[in-house]
Amino acid sequence: MSMLPGTAIGVKTREGVVLASEKRLTYDGFVLSRSVKKVYAITPHVGVGFAGLMGDVNILKRMLEMEAKYYELQHGREIRVKGLAKMLSVILYSYKLAPMLTEIVVGGYDDSGPQLYILDPVGSLIEEKYAALGSGAQLALGYIEPKYTPDINLEEAEKLVVEAVKTVIERDVLSGDGVDILKITAKGPEEKTILFKNTLTQ
Repeated sequence: MSMLPGTAIGVKTREGVVLASEKRLTYDGFVLSRSVKKVYAITPHVGVGFAGLMGDVNILKRMLEMEAKYYELQHGREIRVKGLAKMLSVILYSYKLAPMLTEIVVGGYDDSGPQLYILDPVGSLIEEKYAALGSGAQLALGYIEPKYTPDINLEEAEKLVVEAVKTVIERDVLSGDGVDILKITAKGPEEKTILFKNTLTQ
């Protein structure tokens, strides 16, 4: 099991992708915040979800936003999903001697349809139908795997990731407090936050 704190999840459907993460920030066993955002739309059609250290998350988010904007100015169009994932892979690999302590799910929709990729701290890039990263990954995958089907729709995928995050929060003290959801389709991004009542006080 990954010990990078927090949990990020991605699910691909025929209509688009759903990315989600819980909202707890922990350090050395302490809860520092219960309202941290770890899922972001980088362009109107590509988003990322992170598990790991928030300092590294914030640096990577800013770098990706700048690179995506630069690409758009250079080429006159948005960067594609795989293009952004490959760009992130190069950035992560360039830090391989002192890796960014994050695991990342990249998802979005372009002219090739919906796509979902996962990356480890040194930039290894894998395409998946669904993924869970971070300290709650095994718990989340255990919930998602038996329920996922290739013809799952967007609403079903949203319910699936919310329930998966709830399952993680019940058992993983590094995850908690709520879930941020980012849905991306051909129409663009849609964001939602669901807050949970605190079942844990640590």
